[in-house]
Amino acid sequence: MHPILAKSDRLTIYMAAWAPVAAMLAGMLVLSAGSPWAEAVVLVLPLSIVYAFLCLAAWYPCSALPLRGTSAAKALVTHLATAAVSASLWSAVAMGIARGLDRGGLFPGVEERIRGQLGLLIAAGALLYLLAVAAHYLVVAFEASREADRRALRAEIEAREAELRALRAQVDPHFLFNSLNSISSLITADAGGARAMCVQLGDFLRASLGLGMRATVTLAEELETLELYLLLERTRFGSRLEVNLEFDESSRACLVPPLVLQPLVENALKHGISTMLEGGTIHIAAHCRSGRLRLIVENPFDPKALGRRGSGMGLTNLRQRLHSLYGTAARLRADAEGDTFWVEVVLPIDTEEHSE
Repeated sequence: MHPILAKSDRLTIYMAAWAPVAAMLAGMLVLSAGSPWAEAVVLVLPLSIVYAFLCLAAWYPCSALPLRGTSAAKALVTHLATAAVSASLWSAVAMGIARGLDRGGLFPGVEERIRGQLGLLIAAGALLYLLAVAAHYLVVAFEASREADRRALRAEIEAREAELRALRAQVDPHFLFNSLNSISSLITADAGGARAMCVQLGDFLRASLGLGMRATVTLAEELETLELYLLLERTRFGSRLEVNLEFDESSRACLVPPLVLQPLVENALKHGISTMLEGGTIHIAAHCRSGRLRLIVENPFDPKALGRRGSGMGLTNLRQRLHSLYGTAARLRADAEGDTFWVEVVLPIDTEEHSE
């Protein structure tokens, strides 16, 4: 569809641009044909409206003959021919209007006065049409630029979604690998605990599967899934594992990527609690400050056991997910102070869920 006709505001602006054109045409008739101003205005007003819509037809040859890829001679001949035809039609409409005004007795002699100005009208019509061609080439270039921007944005979104799908696909195998190792270590020492852990693993995977299909979840939903994970791990650690939760009530409605806390807690268990004979307490906090949601996971660790490091896949994966979702608006920091390791995730606050 014609881009000007596609939106009413564009059509309004376009028609308003013809107001000074109509005023100049009326002045031309007053000066060259000696027409009274009332006669010139009554004649020019419908004539300008008709020609404004006739000039919209320039969109189609401009679209068919883009400046790039079309020879200058072909474009020039085509537009000059259409300008001549349009100007001829316009002059015929002018004569028809003048004849009606003359025979209706409104402005006697107007038909003869306009007949004497046909050459001037045809020249003006051709010039106006060629100006419309130039304007439409600008519109074509603008629409092409917008379409290129839209294609680039779609490609960027598709690339980001593909990256997120790949990152999500890594979460479950990584988590399953660690969980199966835990179950394997329990089989000989605590067969009942191993069976319970298998059941809890199934419950957690069912819950996480539903959340993993969504772009974002509320922090309250994330906490419900985290509780299932912690129930699973308590079977393995027993009294060695304590969890302390500290959450602002307002933070529970904030949107976060699914499974944003689970890899942080898993990291705290694997590289912190499991290295300490007496176990320890994992502190999980969420605070809303200055338009940002801060998620903090702290755990004790044995500095002497640092040689037993993993691949760091969990934190690396999460950092990449955050970058894909939020760019520089989110960050993940991790550090150790004494015998305490902490990870902080900072996200922009959002409480309105967007569908994928």
